[in-house]
Amino acid sequence: MIRFSRKICLKTGSFVGPNSLKNREPCLNQYGFTLMEVLVATAITGIALGVLLSSFALGHRQAFRGDLARQAASAAKAILFQYNNDPDGFPESDSGDIAGLEGWSYSLESRELVLQISDQGGEYEDNQNEETAGFEIPELLEVTLKITPPGNIRPFVLTLWANAGRQ
Repeated sequence: MIRFSRKICLKTGSFVGPNSLKNREPCLNQYGFTLMEVLVATAITGIALGVLLSSFALGHRQAFRGDLARQAASAAKAILFQYNNDPDGFPESDSGDIAGLEGWSYSLESRELVLQISDQGGEYEDNQNEETAGFEIPELLEVTLKITPPGNIRPFVLTLWANAGRQ
């Protein structure tokens, strides 16, 4: 038993069989996709993949920066511990390479802490002629430690107040 399937031509509305002479008529095939549909689907898929891959790359960069920050914090802890245990205290300026981390360097600067207090509202009669007044606190130092990783990477900067009163 042989079965013949018959299709309806969407253009003419007539039945088209396998042995029919009407097979030669141009009919719209109701199966498959047009080239335009395939191109639009490819473009949408490409945009979605681009967004996904860029978010993965951003996550990878942040993880790398976090790893560098962990190493910089460990190095800063070692450097500050070294100067804190030094009987002379923190020097005014120092720099060098970090032991154990190839290509890493640091620079340290310390100065007496100066607080700037501004009187913008004019509430205090003593400072009416001056916009800001600076107060030195001799017991405290402002210490700035800059740790630079190898390569063209932004350095990590740590600023802290340390006790300057060493005997």
